[in-house]
Amino acid sequence: MPFVKCLNRSIFYEDLGQGPTILFVHPPGMGRKTFIKQKLLQSSYRLLIPDFSGHGDSYSIDGKMNISLYVEEIEAIRNQIGEEAIFLFGYSAGGTIVQEYAIKYPKNVKGVILSGGYPKVTTELLRIEHQIGINMVVYAPKMLAKLLSLSHYREASLQAELYQHILKSNRYTWRQFYIESLRFNCVDRITQLNAPLMLLYSTKTDYINHHIKYYSKFIDTEIHLIKGAGHQLPTRMFEKVNKLIEQFIQKH
Repeated sequence: MPFVKCLNRSIFYEDLGQGPTILFVHPPGMGRKTFIKQKLLQSSYRLLIPDFSGHGDSYSIDGKMNISLYVEEIEAIRNQIGEEAIFLFGYSAGGTIVQEYAIKYPKNVKGVILSGGYPKVTTELLRIEHQIGINMVVYAPKMLAKLLSLSHYREASLQAELYQHILKSNRYTWRQFYIESLRFNCVDRITQLNAPLMLLYSTKTDYINHHIKYYSKFIDTEIHLIKGAGHQLPTRMFEKVNKLIEQFIQKH
């Protein structure tokens, strides 16, 4: 598995397939095992699936994490592979990193896909979810890892694989990612998202879908509300999500 150096950190990532390039950004704690089901796309696309520093196999000595750091880790990967511009897929809180990158490096982005994304936490339930994550990383990290693995995959083998990968996360980094995501706010900069944008949400998560209005108010946005699953669309509704990814890239 290749790795890239960024600010004295070694960032490991999977580099699979050939074709238009998509880089996937995971939520707090989960690492690259979040996107096992998206590997099915490698027959037609080049997939870059990193463990951001402090997650999985990307070790962090000090555990420090902020959104700007992860933005630069994406840029380090893009520079290493030599692609002028790439597509970005951000899941849940991973979408904060994607949005920040697309705003800072607009010429390097062909398109942005957010699954369960938000420009700012504006609902009480989403705020509470972040706060629960912040607390459980400190007091019950194994329970949190178990809950995440069980809620994302149906297959026992994949649940176990994700669970073990989550436990590799630096606890400080994991917690800080939740904190940074809770503080994130790009509402006043949404108009700077110049790349084509696709939003994916579940019909069952109104407290997250609420954030659609912030995007559609300012920029041209493709929106899909998916039935049959909760927030965990990339894992639980991967066939639909992968098809939408393909259609989006073919358009742009």
